[in-house]
Amino acid sequence: MGINVIDTLQPEAANMMPAYLKERYGRSLSFHGCMSTAGVIVNGNREEAVQEARKLLDIMMPGGGYAFSPTHMLQDNTPTENVIAVYEAVREHGRYR
Repeated sequence: MGINVIDTLQPEAANMMPAYLKERYGRSLSFHGCMSTAGVIVNGNREEAVQEARKLLDIMMPGGGYAFSPTHMLQDNTPTENVIAVYEAVREHGRYR
């Protein structure tokens, strides 16, 4: 299809910080992932998880080329309320205005 995508972004890994990747490669690559499954979605509260999702969207959305998702499959220790809140935030904030 002629689409170059990096799947899946893991922000804890070396040189995988969202802002760095978007700045350096955002003109030539699309990205998928980046919501850490070891971060606030698991260990934080609902509001922290929403803030992280919005922060990722603010970094990765400009110019297009981003599909929001967790870095890996969400585990059973992930609070359901955090998952629902994150996807609601993406639905509200993750659109071009």
